[in-house]
Amino acid sequence: MAPYGGKAKSVLLVMTPALRTMNPRFLLFIFFLLVLVHPGKSGKSDDNTNESYYMNGSTRCLRCLAGEYVVKHCTIQDTPSTCESCLPGETYSEHLTGLTECLQCKVCRADEEEVSPCMVKKNTVCRCKKGTYCSGDEPCEICQKCTTSCPPNQEIQTPCNSTSDIECGPPKTANKMLLAILLPIGFIVLFAAFCVWYFCFGKKCNQLKWKEKILTVSFNCDEAPAQDIERPFLPRPRPQLHWKENTTENEKNEAIHKTCNHFLELVPTNEFEKFVRELGLTNNEIDWAKHDNIGTYNQQYAMLLKLQQDRKFDVNIWLSKLYNIRMGEVAQRITEKLKGDGWLETSIQD
Repeated sequence: MAPYGGKAKSVLLVMTPALRTMNPRFLLFIFFLLVLVHPGKSGKSDDNTNESYYMNGSTRCLRCLAGEYVVKHCTIQDTPSTCESCLPGETYSEHLTGLTECLQCKVCRADEEEVSPCMVKKNTVCRCKKGTYCSGDEPCEICQKCTTSCPPNQEIQTPCNSTSDIECGPPKTANKMLLAILLPIGFIVLFAAFCVWYFCFGKKCNQLKWKEKILTVSFNCDEAPAQDIERPFLPRPRPQLHWKENTTENEKNEAIHKTCNHFLELVPTNEFEKFVRELGLTNNEIDWAKHDNIGTYNQQYAMLLKLQQDRKFDVNIWLSKLYNIRMGEVAQRITEKLKGDGWLETSIQD
């Protein structure tokens, strides 16, 4: 056996004269190239660490790949579980998973046709048969027959397809006539708006009314009072909910349960998964809730229950997420219902 470091030492002795003759800047350039090519631990970290693992009791295991399921959980921290593939055409899993069985493939209904078959990484894709449709904005329970004709004085603008009925509208000739009428009117309105802007704002007049300018034919904006400076728009603060005084723990638990029911009732079904993802629920947790529960209501309730167990419940955070995804009207309706229940009241937070 060669002595420790013998081979590396021999290579270094051979390379030393060549290294001495090289430009130090060139050596520095080579060093940076090596760092970029092989960053080691300083390279980009995995941003999906939480998605890559699941907990088996107190042991954290690597999830199986999409298209697989867990046959045997790992016993050593941060090691892979034993995985097997789903059955093609029968079961599937779309994401990294810690489930001990794959999900059952969807079977198209009698009023549907198959677009693409079930594969181990993707569920069956179905659509309504020709001549029927089901709105894509809500869960499809049954395909409805397409409307075959439009009301009087209207014609089909968009034909029926698998996700929407026909769309009717005025005949195209009527649209052209309407366009010919509206174009001159629009030009006149734009010209008038330009005149108003030029005579009022183009002369740096902040508050003087355009009507007074035309009547008096006066463009001396220096006469505008100093206190008439336009104030910047300030966003309206959102109300914050808090418990009323002397609310007991039993009442708080009952209020939290009632709050979940309000969210289940008012958040649209087609936006619900987007809402719970905004609150931090992962794709695997959503799939698990769907797998373990039957019916849309039970599945959505399980998602909220998971959020409530894993994260500290704060109704103001839930409401703020609705505002973030442009469902402010839903958030306001839920707020009114919660105030009506009598346990919570609002205060304005600046």
